Amino acid sequence: MFAAMAAPVNNPDHGFCRDCLTFQRSQARRCERCGSPRLVRHPELYRLHLAHIDCDAFYAAIEKRDNPALKDKPLIIGGGK
Repeated sequence: MFAAMAAPVNNPDHGFCRDCLTFQRSQARRCERCGSPRLVRHPELYRLHLAHIDCDAFYAAIEKRDNPALKDKPLIIGGGK
């Protein structure tokens, strides 16, 4: 989704709106498109990596329910190819 907004050079003025995902090229305090104040800026925005972590641990709880040997062990669930 963010690939279309990638720029070749990191710039602390560049960012994106967390609500409409519009690329922002200025230090404005609100999104130029939707007016949201929820803007993200970082000097190395295009080098950052994102990870979604299932904080409620639903899948880990199901694995532990289905496999009691995992009950007292730390567990990470991953997927994909």
